Amino acid sequence: MNTVLKCNKMTMRFGGLTAVNEFSVEIPEKEIFGLIGPNGAGKTTVFNMITGNLQPTSGMIYFYDKPIVGLKPYQIVSLGMARTFQNIRLFTNLSVLENVLTGFHHKLKYNLFDTILRMPKFSKNEKIMVDMAMELLESVNLKDKADFKASELPYGDRRKVEIARALATGPKMLLLDEPAAGMNPQETLSLMYFIEEIREKFDLTVLLIEHDMKFVMSLCKRIAVLDHGVKIAEGKPEEVQKNPDVIRAYLGDINA
Repeated sequence: MNTVLKCNKMTMRFGGLTAVNEFSVEIPEKEIFGLIGPNGAGKTTVFNMITGNLQPTSGMIYFYDKPIVGLKPYQIVSLGMARTFQNIRLFTNLSVLENVLTGFHHKLKYNLFDTILRMPKFSKNEKIMVDMAMELLESVNLKDKADFKASELPYGDRRKVEIARALATGPKMLLLDEPAAGMNPQETLSLMYFIEEIREKFDLTVLLIEHDMKFVMSLCKRIAVLDHGVKIAEGKPEEVQKNPDVIRAYLGDINA
């Protein structure tokens, strides 16, 4: 099975502070991989390095064997990697459809001149993008809310719109930053099934950060644990659950 993402001794220093120290991991195709740890453990810093928002102080990152350290975020997106954020970043005054359409911007085949004069190229491409966005909304069961403003949707649906927008970039890998944050138990359960569904439908590899341990243990095939920027454990959920350091530092009584 092909390795989608490989991080080799990835390190991030801010002045005298080492936020992430020699983090290494390999994630194969179609796996759902979890990255856990308390606030300040370095999880989001790992995401930011992988997606080009931060450049590692040292170490290498490979996406389908291609080195991506030094690339800009938009270049990494064009290779097939997309992410969402812990705090949902939608254009709340735009419609659900318009939000998803923004995910297609790197695929546009027309220029400003075509847009201003409403050239045939503009109209043709605009229709293609709308049709594709509507298909995505149908796949996340939000087609009937395409004309709603994003601000009018319940929290769980807004999260789905953000994921649909990420899917609009045509990713091979999806990075989800605390997707269940702020959700009630029913919304969390629905999200779990949803992530499994889109992984199968779009042939995705998924890397996620999450604080909801029951969510992570139920969804992820393997998990890595960060403690102050250092990976202290990696393995299957049942292995991580039994690791004394992990239990003591992060999980507590997961079955409570």
